Amino acid sequence: MRFIPFFFLLFFFHKGFSQTIDSIALNSLRDAVLELQNSEIMRSGSLAVSVKSVKERGFVFGINQERSLPSASTLKLVSTATVLSVFGGDFKFQTFLEHDGVIKGDTLTGNLYIRGTGDPSLGSDRSTGYLKSNELLNRWTAVVKKAGIKYIKGKIIADASFFDSETLASTWIWGDIGNYYGAGVQGLNFNENLYRIKFKPGTEPGDPAGFLGIEPEIPYLSFTNQVTTGEKGSGDKTIVYGSPLGNNILLTGTVPAGQPTFTVKGSIPNPADYVAFAFKKSLINASVLVLEQNFILKPNTALTPNSKVILDEYKSPPLRELCQQANFWSINLFADTFFKQAGKRLSGKSDYDDAALAITVLWAGKGADLRGFNIKDGSGLSPSGSITANGLTDILNLANKDASFTDFYKSIAVLGQNGTVRNLGKGSKAAGNMHVKSGSIEGTRAFAGYVTAKSGALISFTIIANKYMPGSQRLVSDELVRLMTLIGQL
Repeated sequence: MRFIPFFFLLFFFHKGFSQTIDSIALNSLRDAVLELQNSEIMRSGSLAVSVKSVKERGFVFGINQERSLPSASTLKLVSTATVLSVFGGDFKFQTFLEHDGVIKGDTLTGNLYIRGTGDPSLGSDRSTGYLKSNELLNRWTAVVKKAGIKYIKGKIIADASFFDSETLASTWIWGDIGNYYGAGVQGLNFNENLYRIKFKPGTEPGDPAGFLGIEPEIPYLSFTNQVTTGEKGSGDKTIVYGSPLGNNILLTGTVPAGQPTFTVKGSIPNPADYVAFAFKKSLINASVLVLEQNFILKPNTALTPNSKVILDEYKSPPLRELCQQANFWSINLFADTFFKQAGKRLSGKSDYDDAALAITVLWAGKGADLRGFNIKDGSGLSPSGSITANGLTDILNLANKDASFTDFYKSIAVLGQNGTVRNLGKGSKAAGNMHVKSGSIEGTRAFAGYVTAKSGALISFTIIANKYMPGSQRLVSDELVRLMTLIGQL
């Protein structure tokens, strides 16, 4: 067993809070943390734990809590807490259908715009009562026809200029950005900026997997298929290589044998470009002729500043619902949109670096100790971004003081019941009592959130395991869940 010097372990009660914590439960937590930190699977890695009382903002327990480590998707808690604090849970994104010309008879002389304001849920099928992508295209087409327009002497312009042109964080890795979870953020997003790729697995492992096409149709994308067949039950082991700078996609990895077809998801390189393409196709199918080529309006693009007429306005679900989707199902696109949206409101700039700085300044100004807080995005996808367990629990405590806290608290999944943690901790005292965001990127597993102590006091916690023994992710996850269930007994 490795010896941990006492100065790496911080363990004390906040004055006035000591009577609210079960000392036997706390000793059990301490012993379990030290056992894991000293284990073989963590020999070359770091385990950071921070447990605090929310009301008193005092430490209950900590180890390596000031060590700066990758956050993985627990960073979504910062993004959602920030955007709710800045905009409030009632806020809705808006998307506009507009024109800048003159309608005479059945002809529009001018351009037709779809202007986004960053809505990450536009066309998504996650929210009941809101339009899916094809339904939105049909709605916009019907609006154009209702205006009596049959000919458009102009362009279909997808206006993505609301955010900056930096769709991806520069620190994301190439093996992520072509996959659905690596979708970039634009001022005009659509159907979560993803498409589906269908394969026909071979008979035996190692056989080539046939490429059957994609949905929706995006004819300007080209694919090189190197995917082969894996073992039965091996799941999705594909990697989609692409970039927002081109339309060539490389498909590698494996899909499992034993299924007639298998579908994976990729990210659309330029979603605004796709919106213009799909809308123009919908108009043509409805016998509306568009005479000029499509155009993408990006930041700093010079156009004649003609006044625009709004034909249609579409609103997203309330922000509280979008934040819940982001935290329950760990949707990177949603979190990075919130990150840019908050950055733009706080600093006037939505690029990743400036948004990170603005969000850091916001929480530091509220009193969070953000030494070692070096975030690169809003989703936690960047492996070079880092936080401290202490900093994240500070933010969780400060979020409790915001008017939006109830919305934020409800946006976090409940251990053993729903979201990405629905199958964890079942049968434990923490199940049903612990609101948890999970996080996982290569070499990092993390959990953070809130639990109600036996006394009724609210406790915040963050647990991060980094650089554990390769191949031991399942074991590490089980151990971290064990720590969470012990926190749930405090």
